[in-house]
Amino acid sequence: MVLNNKNQLMQWASTHNLNWLIGFHNSVRGLFKDQLQNLGKCENKDKENQLHRSALYDYDRLLHINTFLMMYSFLEEWLYHCWKTYVPNIDLVVGEGSIGRFRDVVKQLGVDLSLKLWQDFKNDEEVRNCLLHANGRISLLKDSQKIRTISEKKSSGLKIVKDRVEISSKYLQRFNENISNMMDIMIKQDEQSINR
Repeated sequence: MVLNNKNQLMQWASTHNLNWLIGFHNSVRGLFKDQLQNLGKCENKDKENQLHRSALYDYDRLLHINTFLMMYSFLEEWLYHCWKTYVPNIDLVVGEGSIGRFRDVVKQLGVDLSLKLWQDFKNDEEVRNCLLHANGRISLLKDSQKIRTISEKKSSGLKIVKDRVEISSKYLQRFNENISNMMDIMIKQDEQSINR
């Protein structure tokens, strides 16, 4: 099956942009790791050395959060473009924000909403809301139990430390894989509808 130009461009841009975000994250993490190794090799383990090490650990934590938010923004933008490109006749869900408003769009483009994939995205939306609207502090949320429940799952890749949500590399990897899987499903669904 030959992809039409619209799908080829959409697939290329989607993959390229997502890979760029992951590459940025990995490059910056590599720099942090190098700096930590250099500080570890220093014979001088004074207070300044410890402050630098502590700052690098904090920057790494913040890098995970910022990368997640950039990936999430990319996903939201991508869903918007899919809506306008493939199914502009579908209405967005009223009363929902963020990716939830695209529920009917993704359903129309082949995503089974009963799958774990969509539930993961809805959980990601809760994490995003916590990070953006409460700076990651769960005690400032209207319903902090949602985030607690998500983070308590064995494989969540989230932790709550000193009342704040922390994101692991594992969480980012799962999020990246889910975005890629949804892209594949939606682009293939459009290809199938074109070839009918």
